[in-house]
Amino acid sequence: MEASLNYDRTFNDDHRVSALFLFNQQSKLLYPKGTLEDAIPYRMMGIAGRATYSWKDRYFAEFNIGYNGAENFSPKHRFGTFPAFGVGWVVSNEKFWQPLSKAVSFLKIRYTDGKVGNSEVSDRRFMYLDQMKENGDYGYKFGPNGTKWAGYETVNMAVDLIWEESRKQDLGIDLKLFNDDLSIVFDLFKERRENILLKREHSMPSFLGYNTSAPYGNIGIIENKGFDGTIEYNKRINKDWVIALRGNVTFNKDKWIQGELPEQKYEWMNQYGRNINGAKGYVAEGLFTQAEIDDMARWESLSAANKAITPKPFASQFGTVKAGDIKYKDLNNDGQIDAYDQTYISRGDVPTTVYGFGFTVGWKDLSVGMMFQGVAGAERVLNGSSINPFNGGGGSGNLYSNIDDRWTPENPRQDVFWPRMGDKAVANNEQASTWWLRDMSFLRLKNLELGYTLPQRWTTKIGIRGCRLFARGTNLLTFSNFKLWDPELETTDGLRYPQMKSVSVGFSINFNN
Repeated sequence: MEASLNYDRTFNDDHRVSALFLFNQQSKLLYPKGTLEDAIPYRMMGIAGRATYSWKDRYFAEFNIGYNGAENFSPKHRFGTFPAFGVGWVVSNEKFWQPLSKAVSFLKIRYTDGKVGNSEVSDRRFMYLDQMKENGDYGYKFGPNGTKWAGYETVNMAVDLIWEESRKQDLGIDLKLFNDDLSIVFDLFKERRENILLKREHSMPSFLGYNTSAPYGNIGIIENKGFDGTIEYNKRINKDWVIALRGNVTFNKDKWIQGELPEQKYEWMNQYGRNINGAKGYVAEGLFTQAEIDDMARWESLSAANKAITPKPFASQFGTVKAGDIKYKDLNNDGQIDAYDQTYISRGDVPTTVYGFGFTVGWKDLSVGMMFQGVAGAERVLNGSSINPFNGGGGSGNLYSNIDDRWTPENPRQDVFWPRMGDKAVANNEQASTWWLRDMSFLRLKNLELGYTLPQRWTTKIGIRGCRLFARGTNLLTFSNFKLWDPELETTDGLRYPQMKSVSVGFSINFNN
């Protein structure tokens, strides 16, 4: 059910006022469902209000507020209040701007600031209620031959949570120049999410008894900062030539202010200050040489007294290492490579920058258009059956064409793609590390189209108002430093169906009325 009340009026041609009041309510039943909890209707309720004001189309102000209810929270925390406001100034409508209006026909500056709420998690409803199930291991019986009665265990503990809140700020500018031929839109944005609903999977000790499912908590804080820009240029040069240029770019930098992970023993292990999708691993310092392996063998042959006064050549690795295996950095200098030497080595495969640009040029009845898209700041740590040859049934038959680019005694290069290979998996070389870290940035020719419109003096004779012939290509070219597979594929080993390259030709016809 939804009901709304609207008001809109202009006073004295200068003052424009509008207002909105909205009520909405929904009950949604999903069927079929396997559990009683999922079979209960999903419900939401809320009210919202908005008021706007503008004066002479120069100054603008807006205020809105939402009051929303969520089923996941207890009655005392069920409703959340989320206000927002925005202001704008059309500078080009001021009298003092008139001398510049031929060059800059439109200039608007705007700012918005407000909050939104979230109450959803992927695997939990009614978080303020205990959830239990029957479990025979928790049962009991009377006497040595008595009947055993099933017991119940709590699979989800009740937690009195509140709404997750996100404050979003945006400062933007809109420009139109040269008789509106050139348009520019640019925004600076900042978002801070607080009270993020996270599972306490690492921050709660096991002696508290949450052995089945960790409870949720309002414990996360994340910040996003960045900018977004769009530019378009459309110009008819003369009766024969027309051109259109366009481009866009978005940059975002995110980081954890507070997360579920507790403070770590060493600073390089901390989650705080890292980006959301950051991945941990070891820092690779290169490949072991035969001389280093020989030094280690000589050290092992020393007596205990001599070992105490002789520095160990390198830290112990994952099992026995040989020449050509990856050498990892001992970050805490304790002589061992273990979890304390892991740090955040990758920001993840969500790019920091997404951009695109293209053009369309028309000459008489002929046109050509191209559109490029690209990303930057995306990384992946390679891993999987085809990256770890001879590891399991899947790896033995999936080797990439650069398999010759590997370390061998005859080819002891430090810049090879593959470290030493054996007749079975080499555990040391399969660890997540900077050795396998790859930049997944790319630039792609997404679309290319050629078109020709037949002259109307040809088509009108046969009752056709217009006919256009075209040839179109998609995903024709990709430029990237990563060559093993399409860097846009969400995979660490390439075992996913690739992007399709397609070429098509066709025509469109409009008939006379």
